[in-house]
Amino acid sequence: MPDNIVGAVPGEDKKQDFRNVCLRLGVMLIIIFVSRGVENILYSLEIGWFSSFDPNASYLLETAMSFLFLYIIPLGCTIALLKPPGMCGKVYKKPKFFGSAMGMFPALYGVAIMTNMLTMLCSKLFEQTDLYKSFNTVNSLKPDNMFCAIVLLVQLVVIAPLFEEFWFRGIVLESLRPYGNGFAIFVSALMFGLTHANLNQFFYAFVLGIGLGYIAVSTESIVTTTIMHAMFNSISGIMLLLITFPDVGDYLMAQSAGMEGEMTPMVTVYLVFLFVVFLLMLVGVFMAIAKFRKIKRYKVPKMWDVPAVKRWGILLSRFTMIIGLIFAVDTMGMQYITRGIFRLLTMAFQLE
Repeated sequence: MPDNIVGAVPGEDKKQDFRNVCLRLGVMLIIIFVSRGVENILYSLEIGWFSSFDPNASYLLETAMSFLFLYIIPLGCTIALLKPPGMCGKVYKKPKFFGSAMGMFPALYGVAIMTNMLTMLCSKLFEQTDLYKSFNTVNSLKPDNMFCAIVLLVQLVVIAPLFEEFWFRGIVLESLRPYGNGFAIFVSALMFGLTHANLNQFFYAFVLGIGLGYIAVSTESIVTTTIMHAMFNSISGIMLLLITFPDVGDYLMAQSAGMEGEMTPMVTVYLVFLFVVFLLMLVGVFMAIAKFRKIKRYKVPKMWDVPAVKRWGILLSRFTMIIGLIFAVDTMGMQYITRGIFRLLTMAFQLE
């Protein structure tokens, strides 16, 4: 019922629309983790679909399978759920303040990497528990050879930024902006962090998501955030590419064993790259401190008069959101749900 009709409750229609959006975001979260769980179960069953292929071809097929379950299915369902009309034209228009926004890259990178380092430091408290697996994601990302490293680099620098920015800074953020810019930024960042499905990347992605969300709102476009996202991922991708070289791998193994590794030209390149990244992080942290001192000047405008606490209460009280958060916590923790389903499937196959 429109607000201007006699007897209508002011803002009641908007509140109902907000509840519906929150409900659908919960469904999106459920689909994300169910899809991820299905992928994990298929890998765990060791069906051996790719065993007859060349290792590189097998890696490509596994990558395509991950792409299907981590991007295509959940993103397709998100589009169907939120039905964003004309979204591409809205979020891919020419960005405002492009130069100023790109100038925030070091600050955002510094804060995100500092968050990542603090998270890894805290993870040492859980080193003797199963929960530590959710923090330690480096081994799962390390490519086996140069071909796999290049495929991973394409994933990180091209595929992930394009899909994730359209998904979270595009569809999710824009669907929530009518109910408050700040609220939309934080919720889209939360969803972005949860989707990474491990505790190490959650905090890093959450902080990064807040910064990218602010830039998307300020520039009224996700062109800038897509470029910045690609730049973030390219740093990680290049680092993973460098450790694929045998001499760099041998050097790192020697260092971890407390021995002195051989200094080759590629090891020198790797160490120089690490030093540059470290400097970028330090400069970024100082830039971020300077910008935070002026944060009121950059405060996003208020869009809705409903208190933020009430908006969060509505969001977190939707039954779909509760189920989605349970799946998220379980996936990032002990994975009881996935393990239980896997045991049931194993028993079913044994009975057959």
